[in-house]
Amino acid sequence: MSLLRLIGALVVIVVASAAPARAQGVILGNSDPNVTIHSNFTGRDITLFGSIEPGAGSVPVVGPFDVVIVVRGPSNDRVVRVKDRVFGIVLNAGHAVYRALPGYYAVHSSGPLEQIMGPGAMGDPRVSLPTISASARVSADSERFDAELVRLMEGAGLFHSGQRRLSFLSPTTFVTRIRLPSSAPNGAYLAIAMVLVDGNVVGTSSTTFSVWTEGFERFLSRMSRERPFLFGIVSVLIALATGWLGGVLFRR
Repeated sequence: MSLLRLIGALVVIVVASAAPARAQGVILGNSDPNVTIHSNFTGRDITLFGSIEPGAGSVPVVGPFDVVIVVRGPSNDRVVRVKDRVFGIVLNAGHAVYRALPGYYAVHSSGPLEQIMGPGAMGDPRVSLPTISASARVSADSERFDAELVRLMEGAGLFHSGQRRLSFLSPTTFVTRIRLPSSAPNGAYLAIAMVLVDGNVVGTSSTTFSVWTEGFERFLSRMSRERPFLFGIVSVLIALATGWLGGVLFRR
């Protein structure tokens, strides 16, 4: 996104949202309401930007202000397994099931969370990735899997926390960039901005965007979910056809 486009978007959102800001004190917008995924999709940066209206709603007239932005993607179920070697054979030694776990979760803040939200920030279910994982776990005796789940999700780019990645362009205007990996799940995403003063939330605002697979990739993705048996047969036929074609070409 170019600098001129970002500046223009910020001007529009500040001017157009003057009336709503009087009610809630902060407004949040995004650069890409719709993100489409094709075969060459390698990820996308989404720019989130907003403006604080001092004196509006419960926002005090005088700052300084801090901002925390949370982005949550579609929920799904996940299973984390641990493997162990038994008599020289690697077997599953245990597992934990997580229900309605966010398929994507990002937390960006204008400073260290412990300073912005207080000492309890690391256990706050809004910003603590281990706490979010623990709340989705349905196996009560499997706490040891939570850290591994967070590690796996962070490695895939689906969980991340970016302290100090949110910047203020002025005392009341802020911006940050959220990275969506190539494995970002399809569906609706919700971004929430929390404005804090002395550790207290004084204003919130939200915006949404969507991620969808388009074209032939969308057809294959839907078939794999809705008709897995047919999808398997088609995959085998495509593999056989590709192998046969490759043999013909190399024979020549």
